[in-house]
Amino acid sequence: MNWDLVVIFTFVIVLTIVRAHYKRQDRAVGTGFAAGDQSALERAMDMGRRLEQRVETLERVLDEDAPGWRARARS
Repeated sequence: MNWDLVVIFTFVIVLTIVRAHYKRQDRAVGTGFAAGDQSALERAMDMGRRLEQRVETLERVLDEDAPGWRARARS
């Protein structure tokens, strides 16, 4: 019997088993967000978008009503 083939075959089998083990372990641990965390993150991102729109609107209004407000705010 050719021992080189046996060693290579065994090595491949062991690697496959180890990989499957860690893959299963990752799934069991749950590497993603929990349902509550995901919804909280989505709410926070939505609030951030709305706040960004409000700031942009405020800046547009100030640009029209009080030109040069940016320079005065920095000093």
